[in-house]
Amino acid sequence: MAISAPIYDKTDAKSEKVYPIHLPSSPEWSEYKDWYNQTAMTAAGAGMFVKQPLITWGAFALAVFGFVNQQPLRQGKESTSPLLVLGMAFAGIMANIFPKMMLAPEHVRAPVA
Repeated sequence: MAISAPIYDKTDAKSEKVYPIHLPSSPEWSEYKDWYNQTAMTAAGAGMFVKQPLITWGAFALAVFGFVNQQPLRQGKESTSPLLVLGMAFAGIMANIFPKMMLAPEHVRAPVA
């Protein structure tokens, strides 16, 4: 499969065209739909809502996969930044861990003899 480079437009620079270059119509240059980030963002929000740590840890794993697998040149205009998704997943983990860390320990009284 051959990959062709972007073709520069040779039209007048003062024309009213929005994009001076265009990408070839091939699968390599098509927009990339990132399912990792969309699923991770939804799962992180759901995990915070239902207070389920397993969902938020799964969302964090998906966010890391999305960050590693990012393809910035093929991202759509409406796609979410992988760092934002990673932060949301981390916030979901913190929202589940902090209440457990802030609980005071129960004091057991010794029986009076």
